[in-house]
Amino acid sequence: MKLNLGCGTDYRQGYINVDKGICKSDAKHDIEISPYPFEDNSINEVLLQHVLEHIDPNNFYTMMKEIYRVCINGAKIHIESPMAGSNNYYTDPTHKMPVTDRTFDYFDETRALYENGKIYGWNDVKLKVILGKIVPNPPNGPDVVHDLVVIK
Repeated sequence: MKLNLGCGTDYRQGYINVDKGICKSDAKHDIEISPYPFEDNSINEVLLQHVLEHIDPNNFYTMMKEIYRVCINGAKIHIESPMAGSNNYYTDPTHKMPVTDRTFDYFDETRALYENGKIYGWNDVKLKVILGKIVPNPPNGPDVVHDLVVIK
């Protein structure tokens, strides 16, 4: 199964489209609230397309822990967000969570920031960062793209 979390108007065939808003979705759920309505180890792909920046930073780890819970070992997670500090980030008053190309390094034991993640108590979520890249998105960009793999 594949999840499109916070789908909004980006309804995708082949995914379970999840959103709390007034939009077409397969599951009405606020992704900042646990638990998600999915079984442990049941998801093999997660998409967050311009969603993470709308999450309250205080809910970031809880959301990541819940995504980790529902994913199988080796599940792929793809995330796109406006780069923290960009015009695209600041233009939308609903943006709350700043995202950079190193945001997920806290969950990857091969990255230097993993030690900080352990201090924060985040080491029960293990991810491999395949890609953390700043990409142009004119005229507002840049954006940040992350490709992650769940390690269980």
